[in-house]
Amino acid sequence: MSNNEWPLVFFTMLSQISVGILISMLILWLTMRNIESGTIETLKRTLMFTALASMGIALVLSFLHLSLPQHAIYAMSNLRTSWLSREIILASIFLLTLAIAYMSLKYNMPHRNLFPQLFLASLIIGLLLAWGISRVYMIPTVPLWNTPSTPISFFNTAIMLGGGAVLVITALMSSGKSTVPGVQNMQSVLFFVITAAVFVSLLNMFLLQPDIGAVSGNLPASVADGSWQTVRIVFLLAGYTALTYWVAYQAPHPGGAASMLIYLAVACLFISELAGRYLFYASYFRVGV
Repeated sequence: MSNNEWPLVFFTMLSQISVGILISMLILWLTMRNIESGTIETLKRTLMFTALASMGIALVLSFLHLSLPQHAIYAMSNLRTSWLSREIILASIFLLTLAIAYMSLKYNMPHRNLFPQLFLASLIIGLLLAWGISRVYMIPTVPLWNTPSTPISFFNTAIMLGGGAVLVITALMSSGKSTVPGVQNMQSVLFFVITAAVFVSLLNMFLLQPDIGAVSGNLPASVADGSWQTVRIVFLLAGYTALTYWVAYQAPHPGGAASMLIYLAVACLFISELAGRYLFYASYFRVGV
């Protein structure tokens, strides 16, 4: 993988984290609808700001991939047939809807009562963006990318790391002076969300992702160092092990050591997904051309 592709690695991951934060918020909203307080409003504002900041940084990083960033506007000229054009438009609209939703919560502009509708609009655009990003890479002449494994991996990253980001934020707020009502229940829900994502990641890794040898035939193919796959698996299991230990022994006692376990676990999951995304770009192999 070339150094020029690292901005794309972080663009895809950060944008998916932003979408994943909204997915996690929706899950918490549906499972814990009766909790309302000033602290919950602060939590919602913090989560929306984090999603907005993550998407904003992702868009800035995406320009670093271009040799002439000032020409990026021309990439939006082919909406009818180009998934890249659709991705850029969806990313811009997603950032705008996030900004409006955050403004409604923070500054009552246009109005706080409109936040549920603005949130759902942001979530729908975000899901379309995640799908659009995956479709950019599903190219018929790149067999290792043109499989169901690609959208599954991208959406799973959103759920795993987005849920992890929400978990970290609840831990940060709980370790301070303010307490979040129902924080243990929230964190339990997020643990099960991340658990599902970890198992999907393992299934996708070992069952759905095609073998490069099976598609390259006798032609030379670019294969990443196998140590990256080892890093991916080791950090995935280490992160989930730390999270499981936290749930079993530390969750009833928020703050302190419990929070450190959450931070360690989510950091391990992020490194695992980073290694997986590196492997994805390093597996680029074109046939039939």
